[in-house]
Amino acid sequence: MKNLALVCCLFAVVSCASSRHKDDEPLVGAPVAAPSAEGDARLAQMQTSLTEMLERLDVINDRIAKLEAGAVMPVPAAHEARTAAPAAASPLAAAAESRAPAVAAEPPAARGPQSAAPGSALASARIADNYRGALMLVGQGKLPEARKAFQQVFDAEPTGDLADNALFWIGETYFTAGDYATAMRYYRRVTTEFSDQNKAPDALFKIAMSYEKTSDLALARKTLEEVIQRYPYSSPAASAKYELKRIKY
Repeated sequence: MKNLALVCCLFAVVSCASSRHKDDEPLVGAPVAAPSAEGDARLAQMQTSLTEMLERLDVINDRIAKLEAGAVMPVPAAHEARTAAPAAASPLAAAAESRAPAVAAEPPAARGPQSAAPGSALASARIADNYRGALMLVGQGKLPEARKAFQQVFDAEPTGDLADNALFWIGETYFTAGDYATAMRYYRRVTTEFSDQNKAPDALFKIAMSYEKTSDLALARKTLEEVIQRYPYSSPAASAKYELKRIKY
C-alpha cells in the first residue's frame, strides 16, 4: 500500500506541474508568449525521474515477493510425525497398551575388560617420570646417579615398555665412562631379552662400537653386518653401513 501511495503522489506532482504549465498559457485572444524552455526542461526531468522510480519500485516488489515466499518454511517431517502420533493412536490401541504388563528395562550390556586399576596407572606414570629424570641426569653428566635411576626403572617393571630402554642406558653410562666390557654386557641383555623391542638395533650397534673402541675390528665389522642383516630398515643399520666403509683393517 505504501508503494501505491508513493506512485499516486508522484503522478499528482507531475499532473500539477503539467496543469501549471497549461495555466501559464495565455487565454484566447491574448497575445501568445513564447514557450518557456526552462519549464519544458523541468517537466522532462520530472518525467524521467518518475520512470526511474517506477522501475526501482518493480525491482523492490519482486524482491519482497521472493522474501515472503522464502519465509514460509515447510514443517519438518519429524515434527509432523511427533504431532500426528498422538492423534493416530486409536482407543483400542491405547486400551491394549494400558493392559500390557510393564516390561523391565534391560540391564546394560556387559562391558569388556575393565581398564587398569588406578594404582597401576599411577605406578606406570611414576616409572615414566623416573625414566625422564634419569635421562636428565645423563645430560648433566651425573653417570653414577643416572645408572642407579635407570636400574630402579628396570627393577620396578622388568617386563614393561621401558625395561629395554633402561638396560640400554645403563650400558650407555658405562660406555661413556670407558668401561666397554660392562657396557657390552648390558647391551647384550637388550639384544637377547628384548630382541623385538625398539632398543635392540641400537644395542647391537653399540656392541660393534664397543668392539671398535677395544680395537677388535674384526668383531666390530661382523657385528655391524649383523645389524644390517637383522634390522635392515632401522636407523642403526644405516649407521652400520657407514661404519663399515669407515673401518680400515
